[in-house]
Amino acid sequence: MKKFRIVILSVILGLLLCACGEAPVYSEIQTKRMEYAGMIATSYGINIISEVAMDPDVISGVPYTDYTYDELEKFLADYIGFNVDGYAFANAVDSFQKGISEAGEIVSIGEPVVTLDGNEIIVDVECLCETRYADIEMIFTNDVYNPRMISAAFNARYTLGEKMSKAGLNTVIGMGTVFIMLIVIAFIISLLKPFVGVVEKVSASVKAFFAKIKAAFKKKDKAEEGIDKAVEQIVKNETAVSADAELVAVIAAAVAAYEGTTDTSGFVVRSIRKIKRQ
Repeated sequence: MKKFRIVILSVILGLLLCACGEAPVYSEIQTKRMEYAGMIATSYGINIISEVAMDPDVISGVPYTDYTYDELEKFLADYIGFNVDGYAFANAVDSFQKGISEAGEIVSIGEPVVTLDGNEIIVDVECLCETRYADIEMIFTNDVYNPRMISAAFNARYTLGEKMSKAGLNTVIGMGTVFIMLIVIAFIISLLKPFVGVVEKVSASVKAFFAKIKAAFKKKDKAEEGIDKAVEQIVKNETAVSADAELVAVIAAAVAAYEGTTDTSGFVVRSIRKIKRQ
């Protein structure tokens, strides 16, 4: 019974995998659009871009860079029948120039592989070039009658060993550049060493100068503080003396009144003491 369940589950899993691997089904109109995009790419799209990449003025005897994007777009549509975005065509030419410099001129063009990605039709084509294979990708709008090319790229195909060697070379160049810059920085620092002592002396002189100024201000502040305290003490003493004189005058006047006279010249106050009241 257990083995039977395992067999049933295996069959179900196989059917699910087969269902996932089935090619998508497109409508007749959509299929024609995709076929037309593949035909445009392999019939004249790749050829036109590669020819312009090798000879920039092959179209009209004038370099394509002399045209604005709108003018380039109109010229390709009117005289060649190639519905393409002008900016995308200029970028595609740049990509083909770089790819052809790495792989050589295109010798033969393979069958297109067309897929649909939302509102874009993607055409992938394998090309045999003079020195290696290359993959060309062209993207078209998903229009009903005449798809419009909006992107194209030329990618030279490298083996794993070539990719690894290229990555290693890039690593060596990067690390070498870093070490060279470090050596240059160390050399510059070594040139600046004789000036370090001078800079330190100047810095010490500046610090000493500011320290003197700070000390002078501190002395001035202390002197002013002492003067303020002395003035305060003098004011307190004068206030106390003034208060004693007033008290003596009051007492003398009181005694004179008690004696029935107003003359206080004969009175002498020896001392004033505060009596504790019980």
